[in-house]
Amino acid sequence: MKTIISDLDGTLLNDGELSTETIETLKQFQENNRLVLATGRNLNSVKKIYQQLEMDKYQTGALILINGLAFYDFKDQEFIYLNSFKEKDITKIIKIAYRFFFRITIVTKEKRLTIPNLYDKIYQILRFLIKHKPIEKTKKEKIPAQAEKIELGGTIFFDFFLRRLKRSLHNYEVVQVSRFWIEILPKRTNKVNQVKYLIDKYQIALDDLYVFGDGENDFEMLKYANNSYAPEDALPEAKQVAKFSCLSARKNGVAKVVYQLIK
Repeated sequence: MKTIISDLDGTLLNDGELSTETIETLKQFQENNRLVLATGRNLNSVKKIYQQLEMDKYQTGALILINGLAFYDFKDQEFIYLNSFKEKDITKIIKIAYRFFFRITIVTKEKRLTIPNLYDKIYQILRFLIKHKPIEKTKKEKIPAQAEKIELGGTIFFDFFLRRLKRSLHNYEVVQVSRFWIEILPKRTNKVNQVKYLIDKYQIALDDLYVFGDGENDFEMLKYANNSYAPEDALPEAKQVAKFSCLSARKNGVAKVVYQLIK
């Protein structure tokens, strides 16, 4: 039995969607093999995807969620959920990220809460001073008691502020998942930890493990696997640590590699 572990956004999904070719290939793969989706998404936001792939029907695969913060096994319904952010951590991260002009999204089990960045506030002031347009009032949202992760994007001078952010938040996992998108998680949260747990649980041989990923949150599992692939449009660092390359999600790169394994 072979095991495929694939990241979603930027690797398996093209603009957030599965292609028909990918769906049919991965359904065929699951008839005799194990499929694992490893993503920064939570269980609710990945439901449509695993249902399209009929993973709940085959019951051989698993989900690695929130970049390793959670794990679900379709075979025995085991669900693991590690510690998430408390309000004190959320408040600290927001203050620092806001100072660096990032647009902030707090992700909880129930909802996504987006906080405008400092640039938006400056824009509103300039709009008022130059064009005499009224400053839009925004409702101040209450900081949730817990959060699964915090997402950041939409800043100016992205690379400069990312370096500053990593220094300021060295007690957290600050992960660049795509060119202009960052996710912040509790320290030592990583997809590879759940990959290792799965391998130990089912005694998977490393030669039967195939891993696909495109972002910084995939680096460790790409390095860990003997058969690891980065799409042609992945972050340069992901392509450096992966053993092989494949076509982009737009060209159904993962599906084409998987097809060669099962034909």
